[in-house]
Amino acid sequence: MDSMTGEKRRRQSSSQVPGEMNGPGPVELLQLHFHMRLSREWDLRFETLFRQGGISKWYSGVGSEAATVASAACLQRDDALLTIHRDSGAILRYYASCEDLVPGLLPVEKRHGSGKARELLYRLACQLMGRSDGFTSGYDRSFHYAHLDEDSGLRHIGMISHMGAMIPVAAGVALSFRQSGSDRVALNYIGDGGTSTGEFHEGLNMAAVLDAPLVLVILNNRYAFSTPASEQYRGESLAARAAGYGIEGARVDGNDPLAVHAAVSAAVDRARNGGGPTLIEAMLGRMRGHSEGDDSLGILSDAERQQYEREDPVTCFESRLLEEGIATAEHLEKVQRSCAELVLEIADEAAAAAAPELVPGARSVFAPLAGLPGSGPLARTQVDPGKETSYLEAISLALGDAMQEDPGVFLMGQDIAAFGGAFKVTRGLLEEFGPQRVMDTPIAEAGMIGIASGAALLGRKPVVEMQFSDFVSCGFNPLVNVAAKFHYRTGLDVPLVIRLPSGGGVGAGPFHSQSLEATFLHVPGLKVVAPAWPEDAYSLLREAARDPNPVLFFEHKYLYRRIKAPLAQDSIEVGAGIEARARVVRSGDGVTVITWGWMVHRALAAAEVLSAEGISVEVVDLRVLSPLDERTVLESVGRTGRALVVHEAQLTGGFGGEIAARIAAGAFESLDAPVRRLAYPDNPVPFNKELEAACLPNEESIAANLRELAAW
Repeated sequence: MDSMTGEKRRRQSSSQVPGEMNGPGPVELLQLHFHMRLSREWDLRFETLFRQGGISKWYSGVGSEAATVASAACLQRDDALLTIHRDSGAILRYYASCEDLVPGLLPVEKRHGSGKARELLYRLACQLMGRSDGFTSGYDRSFHYAHLDEDSGLRHIGMISHMGAMIPVAAGVALSFRQSGSDRVALNYIGDGGTSTGEFHEGLNMAAVLDAPLVLVILNNRYAFSTPASEQYRGESLAARAAGYGIEGARVDGNDPLAVHAAVSAAVDRARNGGGPTLIEAMLGRMRGHSEGDDSLGILSDAERQQYEREDPVTCFESRLLEEGIATAEHLEKVQRSCAELVLEIADEAAAAAAPELVPGARSVFAPLAGLPGSGPLARTQVDPGKETSYLEAISLALGDAMQEDPGVFLMGQDIAAFGGAFKVTRGLLEEFGPQRVMDTPIAEAGMIGIASGAALLGRKPVVEMQFSDFVSCGFNPLVNVAAKFHYRTGLDVPLVIRLPSGGGVGAGPFHSQSLEATFLHVPGLKVVAPAWPEDAYSLLREAARDPNPVLFFEHKYLYRRIKAPLAQDSIEVGAGIEARARVVRSGDGVTVITWGWMVHRALAAAEVLSAEGISVEVVDLRVLSPLDERTVLESVGRTGRALVVHEAQLTGGFGGEIAARIAAGAFESLDAPVRRLAYPDNPVPFNKELEAACLPNEESIAANLRELAAW
């Protein structure tokens, strides 16, 4: 337990970051008080609703009002606010001035806003109750939402449940400001428990390296759920970590709104002027448990609990306002009454609002392509007619042409700038487009994907290179829980491409040879592409860079320099994004092979062998795995009556099982034989090339399966 008294902590924090009453003027102080009291009444009302069964869960912000309100008060129009689950004070301050909500209570406050404050608070209450008028229309809970409004200058991005995950996203939002030449900043919060996550480190370290205008406030109430700070970290303070990242840091009394305001104001000014990120640790008392009803407040001793009650930031600030003669008792009572009445009125309206319409699948996981500008013929890098272009060269050309077409496209990855990437795909792009658009990053896959997601939310179009597809597992959380779900939850676009050098055949062993597409095909909201030809590698990557959704681009390492073909023309018809588009690359009427990537070439070789034996094989190259072109597959099987699905990934859980199930359901009456699968054995990829080759589907094993199917 931290036994420091509130007054002693205030003196100490004042010596680090001044928090005297001569900072903000009297009007600003009264405005801070209004929002602190509004936040308190908001929390008290929703605590009551939880006890009455009106909401299913509540994470109370009681005790954090000084830190959240005072920090959010430092933001200006078009700055971004990124919150977690106890930041209602920041949200209320960011959305609405006192004059917007209770006209005449205080002198008019000058701040950004749209005049929609009352409506926003109603929508917020509906969001918390799961009503249709909430920001996510009941599809996600509590503060798991986003509200971006260009007219009012509000850029609020809420949380996901995984702690620390939004720090890289906030860094990406801040990076987008820097790239666009804006002086806007991003303000983000994290609890003390969330600072132990890997994404805390990756996000803050990358923000520092990128000089991103980010202010990260740690709300340290000394416990993560029930784990005390002494069991979370050994450092003297969390703010001391700032030195390790080479950024500014400060520890302040989080119960003192003036100390918080001074620290955050300085950090915001520094960020606006190119000084990079700041880490601020606001020390709080724990006045509520982790969530209402979980009994975690019971871990406090009576002495701790009494201490934190004495240091209540709302009542202590009210006492200071009285002592300084800035407010009267009558004014404070009027503010409390006005806030309580306002919150009760809004909560009652929200409780009476309509529940979501119960239509499963009515909300799309993908942002629509229809109506997007830019589809049509596009000039591409001039190539000699008939010149053979490698698979790798086609990808490189596509990246350069996409960047030429759209200034919002930029590249991120390890060693992709001066070095040109592990496979030299990005060689020459740094010289052409500069370091702001071809960016080397630390080894931090979660940080990269999280930052790219944040930048994408604000309209940038990042293309992230994983050195090997295997390493994307380190970025699993931001990919499947942030990028993939954002449109479904919030309606926002996430135009993000992850390039994934994938597959085996080169003797690279179990950590550089995996085919992981099926892992992500199970995740709604991700588009998955696996081209087999230079022309498809070019056109599909161009379309991926235009798509408003996250796209995983599995490019096969074995094909990089082995497959060459002339690109079709000097201009190409490219759509507005990735759509289902399988292609029959060889026609036949005896048996169908469905495959993608490297296996397309092996299937074609097997089909050529069987043609001499009188067996006609049709080969379907899926090209795009999600969304799947099921119609082309079923039409092919309808013609042949037999189907073999071939893929390089392991058999169990591979995408072949899903395709086989769809064929069985959609083409059952056409089948003359069971649907077969040919895949890698259920074991990791061995290092020895001969061992690996023995496991991979090849021309002989594909041909043998086709013969058996044809003879059925």
